[in-house]
Amino acid sequence: MPDRHHILAIETSNPSAWTPEHAIRPGVAVGRLRGHQIDILARYDIDPSRPHDDTLLMAIDTALNASGGSPRSIKTIAVSAGPGGFTAVRLAIVAAKMIAEVTGAACIAVPSAAVAAARVRPGPRPFAVLLASKGDSSYATLFDGGALPAGVPRIVRAADLPMLGAQRIIADHHLPDPISAAAAALRVPVERPEFDPAACLEICSHYPSVDPAALLPLYPREPEAVTKWRELHPPGKGGGGS
Repeated sequence: MPDRHHILAIETSNPSAWTPEHAIRPGVAVGRLRGHQIDILARYDIDPSRPHDDTLLMAIDTALNASGGSPRSIKTIAVSAGPGGFTAVRLAIVAAKMIAEVTGAACIAVPSAAVAAARVRPGPRPFAVLLASKGDSSYATLFDGGALPAGVPRIVRAADLPMLGAQRIIADHHLPDPISAAAAALRVPVERPEFDPAACLEICSHYPSVDPAALLPLYPREPEAVTKWRELHPPGKGGGGS
């Protein structure tokens, strides 16, 4: 990443994971690369209790102004790319693509699990970040320290926990009850995640930059809207595929 230029980080991936007890809110952060470290110059939070208010671009503008930057000074845009809320992740991706296309900035897709892992407090390792819970399953990413996963992320259910090998689980209140019960039986504590835009900024250099056209959300499963479309339009019934 270039020096003496602004880096914008967007973290709005899991707004429903936030609770009033959390100090850290979704939002954006702006920084500058100095040597091998990123100085955080400004941040602006987005109120997750108002999901229908489109304040992302305002937050970006406010943080840039506070950092002394401008859209043209952005050379890299890091996005917490999921898994997370379908709309929240897509809005962040679209905003990053739009700004990058105008400014020529490079884009970095940072897994949201890595953002959460960057704020996990010291303790036993490895730990697993479980996101995108649905039904009786969650999307698990194992970490053994550092910003990069220790293995390939995968969908897990309660019966998979012993093989996962995690000493702690980082998951929000959407964690399925069977997985919570299995963790309790194994004496594996469950801790709440923090999705900090500053963390997204701090770890983005561990991930490759991509052309804005290649910046895509990370979905562990087929989007529900697509699944419903396939159910309503099965192959051979018209409009459902070849």
